[in-house]
Amino acid sequence: MTHDAVRAADTSLRRTYRYLRLGVAGTAVVIAVAVAITVAQLGMLESISAAYYTPARDAFVGALIAASLGLLALSGRGVQRGLLDAAALLAPLVAVVPTPVITIAGVEVCGGEACVPASVHPAVDTSVATYLVVGALAVAVAVVLGLRRDAGRAALERVWPSIVLSVIVLAVVWAWWGLGRESFFGFAHFVATAGFFGILAIVSLLDALRTDWSPEPTPSRAVRTAYAVIAGLLALDLVAVTIFVAVGGPAATTFPVVFVCEFVALALFCLYWVLQTANTWNQADPALVGGIG
Repeated sequence: MTHDAVRAADTSLRRTYRYLRLGVAGTAVVIAVAVAITVAQLGMLESISAAYYTPARDAFVGALIAASLGLLALSGRGVQRGLLDAAALLAPLVAVVPTPVITIAGVEVCGGEACVPASVHPAVDTSVATYLVVGALAVAVAVVLGLRRDAGRAALERVWPSIVLSVIVLAVVWAWWGLGRESFFGFAHFVATAGFFGILAIVSLLDALRTDWSPEPTPSRAVRTAYAVIAGLLALDLVAVTIFVAVGGPAATTFPVVFVCEFVALALFCLYWVLQTANTWNQADPALVGGIG
């Protein structure tokens, strides 16, 4: 490959990398804008997740699916790769399995008790079945690609943690959905959401404590401190909303606490991703850099 060709490929890779990173951060903005418009039209929602039952549903679901694909593409290497791949598997569940609600547009749907209305069960079942089939196909493709002779000796070694985590997540979802459907509809959204943001808190903490950043640029002390703060705030946010819902029961969703906690978690996710994007903005593919000159 000529010097100019390598530089052209490097430029193309950087552009793709930057657009993907900006796109993942942008998914949080999409959700925030769609929910804000809905709140202006319909009033305060029980939670951001309740947007599933409003005209913001398409934007909410689409943004989470897009975030999942972006996380899979940008999960990086090492422990963080496995964790972010697991988060990417949880994001579609947050999208397609709705949160239980007491009211929709001010109308009670389950006699004052929080529930997922029966009218959306067929759509959820179809989405979960699709999720499981596509997830299984993705795992199979990852194994086949990792076993190729031209993939390099470390190919499968690098992805096997992600493959194992993926199999575990898919198996748990399949068993829970198939054997405990009522419980699944009641708690799967909360578990997936808490798992997603919990994983992000762990990844952010690992980045705060990380010492070996090669071949990535080493972030400044201020950025590493910000990672630690994000991890701590996410953990506190998850604990707060869990306690509030557990103690308050169905009545907990009538207050904006859950909405605020979800908004904080969404903002922290966006902030973390923006900081990472800024730190790696000029990062090029190591192989290409090594090939220049």
